[in-house]
Formats: sequence, C-alpha cells, structure tokens
Amino acid sequence: MNMAAVKSSNISKAGYENGTMRIQFSNGTQYDYKGVSPQIFDDFISAKSQGRYYHTVIRARFTGTKVAEEKENG
Repeated sequence: MNMAAVKSSNISKAGYENGTMRIQFSNGTQYDYKGVSPQIFDDFISAKSQGRYYHTVIRARFTGTKVAEEKENG
C-alpha cells in the first residue's frame, strides 16, 4: 500500500487501498481500518487537523487492526 506523509503530531503516514485505510503513528505502529470509503479518506487527507479527524471519524466509526511489524532480514 502506498503511504503518504501527513502533517500531524501523532500520525506520520496514511494510505488507502481497496476500502482499507492504513494509519502509521509517529511511533511506527500501523493500523488498518476496513470499510472506509474513498470520500472519508479524502476528507481525512484534506482535514485541517488530521489527528482530530482520525479520533472523531475514523477511530469512532471503524475498528482498527494492528498491522504486524515486518522483520528486517539479516
């Protein structure tokens, strides 16, 4: 999934693919939110405060699933 940097103190990146929105927090933890419409993702990206939008819309309406951390080779 392509991830784009966002301007937020707690969220570093966000991505969207096939109805799943992925949020990466500043600490590197990622969560997937399934069933998110493209409009909600677009509204999140263009929100004045993406952190507030995340808390009031995404987190309030969708269940997040933690994405397993990828292990580095070597």
